[in-house]
Amino acid sequence: MDAQRTDWRLVILLWGAGLLAAAQFAKISLVLEDVARFFERDLTGVAPIVSVVGVIGIIFGVMAGAFVTRLGARRVILWALIGGGALSLMQAIGLGFGAMLGLRVLEGISHLALVVAAPTLMVRVSAARDHSVVMGLWATFFGVSFAIAAVVLPSLVALGGLKLVWAVHGLLMLLIAGCLAPFLPSGTRSAVPIRWIEEHRLIYTSPRLVAPALGFFWHTLMFVALLTFLPAQVPVWVAALLPLLSLVGTFGAGVLARWMAPDKIAIAGFLGTVILALIGFGAPVPTLMMFIFIGLVPGASFAAIPYFNTASEDVARAQGAVAQLGNIGTASGTPLYALALGGLGLGPLTIALCVFGVISLLFIRWTIDGRAKEMS
Repeated sequence: MDAQRTDWRLVILLWGAGLLAAAQFAKISLVLEDVARFFERDLTGVAPIVSVVGVIGIIFGVMAGAFVTRLGARRVILWALIGGGALSLMQAIGLGFGAMLGLRVLEGISHLALVVAAPTLMVRVSAARDHSVVMGLWATFFGVSFAIAAVVLPSLVALGGLKLVWAVHGLLMLLIAGCLAPFLPSGTRSAVPIRWIEEHRLIYTSPRLVAPALGFFWHTLMFVALLTFLPAQVPVWVAALLPLLSLVGTFGAGVLARWMAPDKIAIAGFLGTVILALIGFGAPVPTLMMFIFIGLVPGASFAAIPYFNTASEDVARAQGAVAQLGNIGTASGTPLYALALGGLGLGPLTIALCVFGVISLLFIRWTIDGRAKEMS
């Protein structure tokens, strides 16, 4: 499965495709008030346009790995980019709310296909020694995309409104599809059966397949929710630095995973978060440091995919599990933290979730080591 040398040109292009996949969320969520005015609804009324994309990942995340294995990563990536680009251009026409919601459902399929197929291929075209770094880079795609979009979108909206935003996004997806097409390897396809229940049973009874997704799940329960509610409790300059510092931790985890087991890095991320939250949750310096440790977890989780799995079909399945549990965590985290505002509090809830994360990773490592001893 491993390449002799890492094709960094292709790795960067695939990461760029990931940035545009994340922008499928950013192009709506970061301009949600403009979207509400565009469709003449309140914010609650247009919220389904954001959430429906993630719902696709919750329902079909595991199946995406099977489809990538069956159809081949090259075909899935190109069709996801071309389809996603066409859907974004259709949105730019200015259709009604119902049609927009339907297009976003289809866009959810494009998004899911990209976030499973692109990192799967990134592993395949990289040397084994670079797997952790490549996955650390991939793990930054969501944060980097939102950071870029936060800077660019206001100018695009001022220049041409939401239609220009969606048109530019569509054109960029088609452009990167054209850039990728000459370099994507044809690869192999496997006639795996597409069975929804069986795929879930296979993944969630295999500790190696589910291990990367477990740490990522507890992270996603916290991350977006903390970025939503914590800025109101810290100085403005601290709030602005939080997502950037998490990216430092995320990419740093990929580098550290060259020398440390990724699950141990994720455990260190959770424990560091607990310690700093106890020292001073909401205080500027501990909070800034806490987000570096929080950022370690997604980088370590993605690095754990090739660490625990070597076969291409297993890498794809593990990516599907990450997509599914990640979407469940993201969808559940914000309402969970909203409840905590009036009760437990953000700090205690964050500590509790980190403790559950550590317990989950220790259990899965114990299970993996136990099965390895049984086979030896």
